[in-house]
Amino acid sequence: MRWTLALIGALAGLGLAGPAVAAPVYDNYLSSLRLNDPGKPLEPALTLVDHPNTTGTSVQSDIFNPPMSGGPAEPTVCQGASYGSTIWYDFHPDRNGAVRIRAPGYDDVISLMEFSQTTLLPDLAHRLCVVNLTTMIHELDAPVLAKHHYTIQIGGVNGAAGALEFLFDFFPQITRITADAQLKAVALSTGIRIRSLSVSAPRGVRVEVRCTRGCAPQVKTAPPFAFPRLGGVRLSAGARLQIFATAPGAVGAYIEYRIRRGDFSKVTRCLAPGSRVPRVSCT
Repeated sequence: MRWTLALIGALAGLGLAGPAVAAPVYDNYLSSLRLNDPGKPLEPALTLVDHPNTTGTSVQSDIFNPPMSGGPAEPTVCQGASYGSTIWYDFHPDRNGAVRIRAPGYDDVISLMEFSQTTLLPDLAHRLCVVNLTTMIHELDAPVLAKHHYTIQIGGVNGAAGALEFLFDFFPQITRITADAQLKAVALSTGIRIRSLSVSAPRGVRVEVRCTRGCAPQVKTAPPFAFPRLGGVRLSAGARLQIFATAPGAVGAYIEYRIRRGDFSKVTRCLAPGSRVPRVSCT
């Protein structure tokens, strides 16, 4: 099985960086360096940085050897360019998004492919690769899917090797929840009495209703988002009825009813991913 390895060095500066090493332990496919563990967050805020020295690295005719056998050979050609002296990295997105991979230092090839967590076989048929030349710098940019497993291969053109900088950025896909609410109420001299509240929101959204005073919190995680227990509840002037529509990694919707004597007003805001603080803008 693949090893779980800490990135060389410690968290510093823009990302994870460390001193150059003579022979990276992630020379072989099955010893690839993990940028995150499956099921764990993939860092979106920082550029992950590694400084390997690929001197002495090799190319495997069987990517399962060591420690076993029966795997395909490493790919060694990209867009007509031959390469070798390879190293490997793995990552496991916890959200849909995109990655940017850069490898300045010398002429090299950057490859990206999915692999099976069960068989460990890489999907060579759908491999993406770019030739990155010191005279014409290229980076590999690609969409990635949550709960899929990816491996990165870096190799020197015509077997070039030496000090290299590896730069990895993950840009999670930010979705925005569209939600609305309909409140029906009876006017009272001191505020309102709720007749009904319904919320329209997509499937997969968590809808929470709260009052600053006068009602107990309620949560619905699947439509229809109706809250019959609010029927008959009296809210006095100055109270607020708050609705939070959220989902992991998404810009949420916030709806607030501000109660007045015999009436109410409606305010809509947004919620930054993971936040419950209403904002005017979440871009």
